[in-house]
Formats: sequence, C-alpha cells, structure tokens
Amino acid sequence: MKQILKLTLLAFILVFAGNASDAQEMKAETPDAVKNLMKFLGDWQSKAALTMEGKTHDVDYMVSCTKTADGNGIFADEKVTIPEMGTLKGANLAGYDPYDKKIKWFSVDNMGTTHEHVGEWKSPDHLFIHFAGMRDGKKYEENIDFHFMGTNELHFKLAATLGGVDAEKAEGVFHKK
Repeated sequence: MKQILKLTLLAFILVFAGNASDAQEMKAETPDAVKNLMKFLGDWQSKAALTMEGKTHDVDYMVSCTKTADGNGIFADEKVTIPEMGTLKGANLAGYDPYDKKIKWFSVDNMGTTHEHVGEWKSPDHLFIHFAGMRDGKKYEENIDFHFMGTNELHFKLAATLGGVDAEKAEGVFHKK
C-alpha cells in the first residue's frame, strides 16, 4: 500500500512539474492578443452618450480592469447609472482563444443579460467584438469598437440592432484614473 501511495505521489509530482513547466513556457510565449488585452488594466472613467429607444442620456461610466488567470485574461467590473433605468452593474471576463485566434468577451449584468462577444484585434490599438443572438424572437446584434489613444485614453463605440433596427448606441472616451 505504501508503495502504491509513493508511486501515486511521484506521478502527481511529475505531472504537476510538467504542467508548471508548460505554464512557464506558455507564459514566455504570450500572444500579442493577450498583451494587447492588458492595455485595459486599471480604473477608467467616461462621460458617455447612451441612446436607447430614441432618447440620449449623458452618463458617467466607470470600469475597473484587473488581470486574471495569471495574466492570460482580464476581469472588467463596470458601473453606469442610466436615467429612468437605474444602475447597470456588469462583470466581464475576456481572454484569447489560441485555437480560433479570437478574443472571447463574456458579459453578465444585473439587468438580466448575459452573452459572449467574439472579436479580434484589428491593430494593436483597435479591438472589435461582436455578439449575435435573439431577443424577443428577433435577431439582436451588438458591435463594440475599442480604440486606444495612448496609454490613458480609450475611445469606445457600441451599436446594437434588434430586428435590423437601431436599438442602442453608446459612445465615449474613457480616461484612466
């Protein structure tokens, strides 16, 4: 029994050591797409324009981004107060899928929506992500463009359609605090 336990422990150590060296090798070869995601790190604030149901609102939009998974992804915590709707609180997890070479950006919020955007870096400073799904039996699509203008300024633009008709728009400039 002791022999089996020793062999099991030895196998575990070898597997763990192998995984640790694989992780170190992976870390040394961080893809540019992951490096670019790290530009989101920090606390950001924007005076944004949000248009919903034909009405435009000026809103304060805050996002705080931290590294996750040993720097292979980001977690973004967002908050925006929307007149007549209340405060939207969102949690976002983003990372790079090396198998299809795409950014995956998963969002969930306190307003009851959850979806995954898929996108790619158009350039080292321009990330485009897209979601396509259904809402109320109609096709819903959302496109978000992020343009970094240096290290402390981030322009964003969101455009969403429902059944082919403009549903939501948001645009603003985030500044790192």
